Amino acid sequence: MLNAKLELFKYLKTQYLNRIKKNIQILIIQVIYLNKNGIDHHKKLNYLFQSLNVKELKSVCREFGLKGFSKLKKKELIQFILDSLSEEEIDKFIEEHELEIVSKGIEFALKKIKNKNRENISSIKIVNRKNHELELTFKGLNWETTSFLAITPENINDPDRDCDCRIGGNGGFCSHFWVGFIISLKEGFFKLSDWKLTKLPDNFENLIEKIELRKIEITEEDKKKGKEELSIIDKSTSDYKLQQFLDKSITVHEGEISSIEEKQQQFQELVTSYYLFNLKNVKLGPKITKPKDFTEENLINVENLYLRVSEKLFNELGLKVGDRIKFNGKLVKDSFLLDFVVKNVRKITKL
Repeated sequence: MLNAKLELFKYLKTQYLNRIKKNIQILIIQVIYLNKNGIDHHKKLNYLFQSLNVKELKSVCREFGLKGFSKLKKKELIQFILDSLSEEEIDKFIEEHELEIVSKGIEFALKKIKNKNRENISSIKIVNRKNHELELTFKGLNWETTSFLAITPENINDPDRDCDCRIGGNGGFCSHFWVGFIISLKEGFFKLSDWKLTKLPDNFENLIEKIELRKIEITEEDKKKGKEELSIIDKSTSDYKLQQFLDKSITVHEGEISSIEEKQQQFQELVTSYYLFNLKNVKLGPKITKPKDFTEENLINVENLYLRVSEKLFNELGLKVGDRIKFNGKLVKDSFLLDFVVKNVRKITKL
């Protein structure tokens, strides 16, 4: 009887010590992770999961052999996975998938900067330089997204951020976040060597090397408030010269019509007909209102450029392929063409 009690005591003691040992190992792993990455890996995985859709999250469940997830929505799925995975499984997923998830967000951010996305960067404001506070506005065809980011030495392991999009609104690393990240880095708000929160592609510095920020003139009142406004261009793109004129009035001094296509646009029950021209050998610059304002230095040469012409103006002029023309208009980014288009043209002169 005594021997049985001793054996039971030894067994319980061993179990207890093993449990303490396991808890210590988990704690050590968490401490190492925190020192290396700045946040608890549960929180980091939650951030990464925000970039995945429901189908991808269910694939994660199947990858780890989880059951009972088929009817769960995204928010419930994320919490279910976080509650179900062990520390080792969480580390394994982060190690194998983090770079892929981060790289995808950065890829979309670069497309926005290059104006190759259906959502464009319409405003970049430094609302508080001392605190490194950025406010970015993005515009799509019929939506607008506002994103806030502040990366400081004190919060670099988990920056202050907020975004209207679903990924960013839940703390995830959305493409809007990465645009702000690149701008903050270019403004010297932090050093890349200090960034430990996520992995970055090995060629990240090369990807952003030719991205430049330029100051935009603002009102004296905004200057007094300490506000600043910027524009961003990527000089690695073939059309980077056009980006400096985006959403501005321009004068096209010369362009040859290489193609004409009739188009229709429907808004509610109203159908509008117009013509889309493709111009080649284009010479353009800031809008000229008086001849004395013209300077050769402000001109750029562009191989191809789209021009939108109203049906009325087209019929009045009888324009055809091969005609050389000049006109004033506004340079915008078309969400359907994903390219630059000159609109709001009231008058066209044949050369």
